[in-house]
Amino acid sequence: VKLEQNVVRSTRTQVYRHLLELDLRFFNLTRAGDIIRRLTADVDQVRLLVTNNFFKLLTASLQIVITIVFLVKINLTLTFIALVVLPVMFGLLSRLLKRLKRGDRGVMELASDITSHLQETVFGVRQVKAAAAEKFEADRFDRLTHRYMKAHVRTERVRALANPMSELMGTIGTVILLWYGARMVQGDQLEAVAFLAFLVLSMKLYQPAKWLSKFPSIVNPGIVSAERIFEFLDTPVGMDDRDGAHAFDGFRDEIRFENVSFHYNDGEAVLNDVSFVVKPGQVVALVGPSGAGKTTLVDLVARFYDPTAGRVTVDGVDLREFNAKAFRAKLGIVTQETVLFHDTVRANIGYALGDVDAAAVEAAASAANATEFIERLPDGYETVLGERATRLSGGQRQRLAIARAILRDPPILIFDEATSALDSESERLVQDAIEHLLSGR
Repeated sequence: VKLEQNVVRSTRTQVYRHLLELDLRFFNLTRAGDIIRRLTADVDQVRLLVTNNFFKLLTASLQIVITIVFLVKINLTLTFIALVVLPVMFGLLSRLLKRLKRGDRGVMELASDITSHLQETVFGVRQVKAAAAEKFEADRFDRLTHRYMKAHVRTERVRALANPMSELMGTIGTVILLWYGARMVQGDQLEAVAFLAFLVLSMKLYQPAKWLSKFPSIVNPGIVSAERIFEFLDTPVGMDDRDGAHAFDGFRDEIRFENVSFHYNDGEAVLNDVSFVVKPGQVVALVGPSGAGKTTLVDLVARFYDPTAGRVTVDGVDLREFNAKAFRAKLGIVTQETVLFHDTVRANIGYALGDVDAAAVEAAASAANATEFIERLPDGYETVLGERATRLSGGQRQRLAIARAILRDPPILIFDEATSALDSESERLVQDAIEHLLSGR
């Protein structure tokens, strides 16, 4: 138990750490349900592979080796006959394994689809109910589970063939031994007692051999799961720091875009030859229709992506020369869709800052016009907000995000349509909080 739980913990931790290092392109192209499935169910399959089945493999292999040694001591010819069946058995089962691999991968991908669909429905339940789409979603889910059931049954039917095939080959081997051994006893080439001893030992040979022949079909789900996990681990980070990347020590002179172009995944260019300069204390607004590339442009400032052409510099230094994490720590980013975690108000404002002074958290909340509604919550700053903080209004969530940015005291601020989804009263309060935040930045 200790071994298998260490395997689970270390595998999940390694995959999770790598996931956090991957750039946004990966998350834009991968469904959340698939990520969750690989970190949970697939890791459990690997646990079975490297613990229970691995020890059985060692036991069966040891039994076969020891039994063969004793069989050779009794009679070499009969040993050869007994072993002839084994490669035939393994050869037939190897053909099954190819079909099983395809089937198990298909089953796991369909299971990921079910997890993804379930997650999307739970997060979008308000829209489902608003559109009276309960039956529509239930039917979609039923179709997915039906496809999963058919694929699972089809794969298990193939897996079930392994047992009768190995039993049949074992029986054929025993019949051949009986026939040939009886002839040897009749011809005085072998003593009857030795032949009986050989038969008893051959039974002990076929039992682990049959399990060993089924071993690939038994462990195949674990192998496929391991492949799916290593696909994540083998995914390149995308935007790694350059050798010798140095820490960002502050913003003094300017942020400059120099002939910057960008496109996603070799698609059509989103930005073309963009150049401009931002000086300290300036507020620069990016205006344009939906899809014009406003969010993409500020994502380049945060170095969520690197330009396809041109460069973004701070004080004349290319952003790619800085350590990405150290640079982002100097940014305050408030987006239209505020991300709050299933934690207390205090922990959300002081997110990732460690042990923050309570007075500093409350001062940041006050500057963000958030104190009034926080104090009305059941436990004030210790109120757990719940998943996605749905108990708060859009304006309240935004003010907590601004309080978080104020507490970080960043020299560079990015607002990505932070007030576009708010009513006029909430927008006024948020803009007032923004005025506090802009001071000296």
